[in-house]
Amino acid sequence: MRSIWGGIIIILAVAILLPTQAGAQPILTTRCTLDNRATNAEAEARVEWARKCGLLRNVGSPALTRNTGLAAANGGTLLEYDEADLAKNPTGDGVYTGPDYSFHVNETYVFAIYLSGPTYQNNDAFGFKKWTRDSWRKKGRTLYPTFGTTPNLTDFGNKQLFPHPTNTSDCNLYTDQAGTAQSVSTTFHVNGYCEAACYTPEQELLFSDGNVRILDAVNARREDLITLAPGATLDNLELQQNRTYSYTVEARDALHDIFVITTRSGGQLRVTNEHPVINGEGRMVQAQTLKVGHELVKADGTPDEIVSIEKTTHFGKVYNIRPVSTDLVSNVLVAQGFLVGSVRFQNDEVGYINRVILYRGTPAELIP
Repeated sequence: MRSIWGGIIIILAVAILLPTQAGAQPILTTRCTLDNRATNAEAEARVEWARKCGLLRNVGSPALTRNTGLAAANGGTLLEYDEADLAKNPTGDGVYTGPDYSFHVNETYVFAIYLSGPTYQNNDAFGFKKWTRDSWRKKGRTLYPTFGTTPNLTDFGNKQLFPHPTNTSDCNLYTDQAGTAQSVSTTFHVNGYCEAACYTPEQELLFSDGNVRILDAVNARREDLITLAPGATLDNLELQQNRTYSYTVEARDALHDIFVITTRSGGQLRVTNEHPVINGEGRMVQAQTLKVGHELVKADGTPDEIVSIEKTTHFGKVYNIRPVSTDLVSNVLVAQGFLVGSVRFQNDEVGYINRVILYRGTPAELIP
């Protein structure tokens, strides 16, 4: 395995999650930095707003349900609402839930907020059937819809649109985040669902044939991502060929505050404050907790002492990657020769930050 020790920038931000297709090539995600929801509460409020507006404006009546035939955890079968007809309106013009789940309102809602699990059904305040799951099944970071004037965020003429920042009864969209300039067009589209993290285009990740620039991997939709094997430890960093689930791609240039972390070997990480990295203890930590004298971990398991940390900025497009596997250890990637966490640690598995991920000859149950 080759080791590459150039600079790496891992940028924390937000991304759009596009449709999942079983057995297809890696899906493409697109960052929405300019529409950042800083907290889960803000993101969940956006999801609730989109669900309500879709039901009230595009469905109209609680009686217009479709029986999915799937069992509800609290009895009966799950009833769904279709906000639009995919055959008649494939791009989702004027639709609040987006095409990811064929404009299925409740399915899109639970996808955005929850991990998989038993699904309950009750009436909401307007009499519509609403699906929920146990609170402990909520994602570490809620996904939320972002909007534009065309179906494709990368269209030259696509303009960002925003809901009103405080009036949740207002289903209109605005050209500014303050909600003072209502869009003159009734045409709008969900451009995707937002999540976190990313690398600059020249940075390299390990694939089956060596280190590959993330931008080249995105363009080729490379599936052969290398990660740690599920049983890897600091004493035995076994690698495996994993598969790529999704790539994250920035649509618009943006300015990001980053930390430049330089190690004694000459390696360098350029990261945002929350990006997950493996420290010398095998613990997954946020970059903002690192200090001079702490250690990063190389791909061969050896520690590499941090000799300087500086704060700077990065302007431009950024990228990221998510493996198919969901276990913690095989979501550790090799980037520029260092061990870092995939985007899962910033979203679904954010609760594992500050926990030991890679053990060193001690049974897992004995380590806090």
